[in-house]
Amino acid sequence: MRRTRLAIAGVALGMMASTSIAQDTGIGSDAYTAACAVCHGSNGKGGGEFADILTVKPPDLTMLKAKNDGVFPYLDVFQIVDGRTSIRAHGTSAMPIWGNTFKQEVGDFAGPFGSELLVRARTTALVDYIESIQQ
Repeated sequence: MRRTRLAIAGVALGMMASTSIAQDTGIGSDAYTAACAVCHGSNGKGGGEFADILTVKPPDLTMLKAKNDGVFPYLDVFQIVDGRTSIRAHGTSAMPIWGNTFKQEVGDFAGPFGSELLVRARTTALVDYIESIQQ
């Protein structure tokens, strides 16, 4: 019983931490710079350093909301960035599977559930940043 309470408390603390991490746009901006800018460009318009050598041109991330009738497609963007869940309508992805990369970086120091919370918090912060650069 005591282990169960400790586990619940740990998960609750992890969730609170992941929410506060996700709300910090600096983390999202840093994650974007580290993971996305090389293809999508520092401004999100698709002209990163690697854009010309890729077989699929990176999309303009600043226009996602405009191309979706003024609504930012948050869940779709989250799933595409995370990459661990395929989206049938999108077919195969030319993007790296950032969810796996983030998971490897976090490791298991927070246990299997805590590590997943941190991965999702980082992905959420990144998607929040992408939402913030919409035109």
